[in-house]
Amino acid sequence: MVSHKIENIKLSQKGKNRVDWARQNMPILQSLKRRFSKTLPFREHKISICLHVEAKSAVWVETLMAGGAEVAITGSPGSTQDETAAYMVDKMGVEVFSWRAENYEEHMENARQVLKAGPTIISDNGGDLHFLLGENVDQTQSNSIIGATEETTSGATRLREELPNFNFPTIIINDTMAKRIVENRYGVGISVVDGIMRSTNIMLGGKTVVVIGYGYCGQGIAQRLRGLGAHVTVVDNTPLAQLEAHLEGFKTSTVEKALPNAHFIVTVTGRYHVIQARHFDLMRDGVILCNAGQNQFEMEIDTIYDQAERAREIRPNVEELILPSGKKFFLLARGNSVNLAAGDGNPIEIMDLGLSLQSLSLEFLASRADELVPGPQTVPWEIENSTVKAAISEWVG
Repeated sequence: MVSHKIENIKLSQKGKNRVDWARQNMPILQSLKRRFSKTLPFREHKISICLHVEAKSAVWVETLMAGGAEVAITGSPGSTQDETAAYMVDKMGVEVFSWRAENYEEHMENARQVLKAGPTIISDNGGDLHFLLGENVDQTQSNSIIGATEETTSGATRLREELPNFNFPTIIINDTMAKRIVENRYGVGISVVDGIMRSTNIMLGGKTVVVIGYGYCGQGIAQRLRGLGAHVTVVDNTPLAQLEAHLEGFKTSTVEKALPNAHFIVTVTGRYHVIQARHFDLMRDGVILCNAGQNQFEMEIDTIYDQAERAREIRPNVEELILPSGKKFFLLARGNSVNLAAGDGNPIEIMDLGLSLQSLSLEFLASRADELVPGPQTVPWEIENSTVKAAISEWVG
């Protein structure tokens, strides 16, 4: 048995069923898997991954292993499918350090474990692995790494604005228009609404919803909510995003002006504490809060719980918190990404494209990393173009 720390290895069979279903709906990855099994691009590589541990990711890891890779993986708080983690350890031989109920501190320790596996390539999500490498001041772990990928908007922002320079290239998957449009706008838009509906079972038509953040993910969420009859107000401090939301027909406002009328509030910024303690007094009694960004840090979660006089779970992924004033509000999925913590994440076909972009970028790094300069950079155009063509062939015919 490979090294691992998961919830319950006995859940393996349930995980197999999930992965079987995902696999048969991911034809682009299956095509890459057949090619990789012949060319073995990862034969001499250990790939350490920080990405949601769920069925679609397991199919992706199968693809990398068919190409000769050894893999260690961790997920994110609230999004791990424990049965999938069990299957990956038990049947696939993957080193998995993740479980659904882990908190942020446990998540970061799990991320440390996948780095201790000795990777030559890393695939990051939200910049957590890069952050830990930056903490390692003697650079011993990063010296063996030839290259990396980063999946998300928030991770790309951390790499470009907050983290130190590294001596290897990091390909930013989110720089592609394919990722931004197909996965972020359409995939996240659908899956966030799905997570909200699964957890609350509340009608969205006629409700006032405030979407904070109008990047590609925020655009998709706002559009899908409007399609279900919600009255959507967009908050974004970027002038161009404000203008775009206005021209799309959305009401635009500031956080302070928008919150008092909101039935639902959705954060999707990738930034720290866009909902702060001072905002709670502005919210109406009974407001529903959820986060669709990378981590729960988009809201001051600790402060929310510290200020609450009482807290109770009243439905799976719905927690009622009551302030000393008597005002109550409802937090979905403890502030973790609602589409993954309260749902199944982006649709399978959407992630077939997204994880194929990842696979081809990792293949590029395995063979040609020395051609790239260190630091964050975009996916080579030929990789994005070939992936989009494959999606058109599968989806359009």
